[in-house]
Amino acid sequence: MSRLRSTILCIDDHWNGLIGRKMLLEKNGYEVLEATGGAEGLKLFRSHPVDAVVLDYQMPGMSGDVVAAKMKCIKSYVPIMLLSAYGPLPKSKLKAVDTFLSKSQPSNILLSNLRNLLDGRPKPFFQRWLDLWKDRNQG
Repeated sequence: MSRLRSTILCIDDHWNGLIGRKMLLEKNGYEVLEATGGAEGLKLFRSHPVDAVVLDYQMPGMSGDVVAAKMKCIKSYVPIMLLSAYGPLPKSKLKAVDTFLSKSQPSNILLSNLRNLLDGRPKPFFQRWLDLWKDRNQG
């Protein structure tokens, strides 16, 4: 899948990091939805077509690993990149994510990893149909 016109959901409780990533992604051809917490991010994830998620780990209320697990139950094929400013996380915290990056990584690493996630993401017809059916019938 091409990165152009892909919709990325960014979730981070720190406004500066959220806006910085939004600007970086938009500059590189992505459409970006942003949320400042897990509950808001889940709401957007349910109500909008999303091609990938860039998610902060450390957030008040609901940590990124919990948000990722909930998202995978809703749309398992959507790739999730978990970010953290704190060293490596235990494997138990990475079960529901497709990749993990430190926030200190340069922006080109984030973009490269995101591109790889999008290019490698299968989305079979039946899965798209099932997701549309769920969206229509859960409201």
